[in-house]
Amino acid sequence: MADHFCRKPVGIMTSVFSIIIVWISICSDLLLAQHQISVSGQVKSSVLLPCKLRVISERPYIRWSSSKDVFERSGNEWFQGQGYEGRADIPEDRLREGDCSLELRNLTLADTGVYKSYQVVRRVKRAAVVREKWELINSVELSVDDAAGINWSNPLLVSLSLLNCFIFRMVYRET
Repeated sequence: MADHFCRKPVGIMTSVFSIIIVWISICSDLLLAQHQISVSGQVKSSVLLPCKLRVISERPYIRWSSSKDVFERSGNEWFQGQGYEGRADIPEDRLREGDCSLELRNLTLADTGVYKSYQVVRRVKRAAVVREKWELINSVELSVDDAAGINWSNPLLVSLSLLNCFIFRMVYRET
């Protein structure tokens, strides 16, 4: 009988601990979903990194960068960064409509990373002074998978989920 009372508090603590882990994993997933756009693709495939202009102008000037410059477009003038030649584009007609999404073709594993889009915003002060400022539009995390590999986009979430499964298995094994 004494053995029965000793096992009960451990089972209750394990259940409380499991509930806390589930709650943390759900909350962290919700927080990540609100602040981060994630896109994934396979090697040699194409992806579209989403972007909408905040300020639509006659000739929007957009820049995408990761750890280096990726692509810039202003009207019919454009620049592709080193390593992105022939693979990156924002079609001019879509840009005039407010869609600054970056098309990346022929993905490589080296393309994995966080991409940021910026727009030049011109501000007129005192009727003569025009100030230009690069304003961040959004950030997109790109993960590129090799066809034979597995991509774990969020190791913390995966670890918490596996730990949660292990604890639930222990709890149900005890009862």
